[in-house]
Amino acid sequence: MVKDLPDYMRGFDMDEDYGFTAVSSAPKTDTEQPKVDLSALDNQSLELAKVKDDVSSIRSMMNEVMQIVAEKETVTKELESADVKNRFKDIEKVILPFLYNLSKSDEPYIHWPNRGPIIKAQIEKILKLTRG
Repeated sequence: MVKDLPDYMRGFDMDEDYGFTAVSSAPKTDTEQPKVDLSALDNQSLELAKVKDDVSSIRSMMNEVMQIVAEKETVTKELESADVKNRFKDIEKVILPFLYNLSKSDEPYIHWPNRGPIIKAQIEKILKLTRG
C-alpha cells in the first residue's frame, strides 16, 4: 500500500483508524423492527429530566457568576481609572511647575548651576509616580 501512495501523502501516519472500511457492496438492512423496552425508556426519561434540571441549574449559576465577574471588572476598571487619573495629577504637580519655572523669563539663556542633582530628583519623582 505504501508504494501506491501519491508523493504528497508520503511521511504521513497512514495507520490512523478513522472508523470506516471500504466494502464492495452496501450493507444489508434488517426489515425486522427493533423491540423497545418501555420500562427502560421511562427510566431514561427520568434520568434525562434530572440531567435537564441539572443543566438548567448550572446555567443559572453560570449566569450569576458571569454577572459577578462583569460587575467586578467594571469596579476594577473604575478603580484603575481613578488610580490612573490620580497618578497623572501627581505627575502634573511635578512636571508643570518645573516647566513653568523654566519658561518664566524671556531671556535667551538660563543660568542653572548644580542642575544635575535637581534634574535627577525630578526624574526620580516622575519614575516613582509612573512605576510605583
